[in-house]
Amino acid sequence: MKWSKEIEEKAVALRSEGKTYREIGLELNTTETSVKHKIRRIQQNGNDDRYKHTAEKLNQMQMCLRVFNLPKKSHILETHCGYGGMTNHYAKLAEVECYDIVKERSASVNLQHENVTAIHANSELELYRLIAHKCKYDVVDIDPYGLPSRYFPHAFGLIDDGLMFLTFPVMGVAQINKITIRHYQAFWGIELSDKEFYLDIIKSKLEDFAFQHKRSIEFIDSIKIGRIYRIAMRVRKESLCEIVGLKVNR
Repeated sequence: MKWSKEIEEKAVALRSEGKTYREIGLELNTTETSVKHKIRRIQQNGNDDRYKHTAEKLNQMQMCLRVFNLPKKSHILETHCGYGGMTNHYAKLAEVECYDIVKERSASVNLQHENVTAIHANSELELYRLIAHKCKYDVVDIDPYGLPSRYFPHAFGLIDDGLMFLTFPVMGVAQINKITIRHYQAFWGIELSDKEFYLDIIKSKLEDFAFQHKRSIEFIDSIKIGRIYRIAMRVRKESLCEIVGLKVNR
């Protein structure tokens, strides 16, 4: 079954009537799992606070800023501003550039702060432009609605010395099918049997991605919030010799 706006609205209405995901699936001629993922995605996109976790993200960010002092004139990049959950807090610290693929969300954020530039665009594609123009930021927050794979490795090239916050869904949040399985393998080297070591493998791959842009990373904090991991990193531009610990006699 192909999801349409009308079918999505019907699924949400049935759920609000107390129907189970299984009952909705039977009525719409689709699977229970498909219904569950679709409704959760709709709630997430609709600014449901159960999926934003702004308070937990803010606490982590404030903790990291006790370790890393932002320069006086700082620049912050958010790949997904939504309706401005974290944007409201970032705007108190620095100039903020943020993106959202939904025009209403970016327009809403633009009305909230003078020092925020919210752009209606696909940030996966915009990152290539930012890299080409050698744009640099002190904080980069990658907080997508699904897997963040397509922001790497190039996202590391946006920071010379700063912080990166990354949201990564717990295994199973993205519906497991043949495409998801292959995606995990191709981007992260993850197998479904790796669930126990999932976060460790992600961190190891992030180190590989950083190396590709001549960056070293230090993991400051990693927390599980509901159905996501929130990973905080200090990113530094260094020579490859420094990163691998190679001493060169000149």
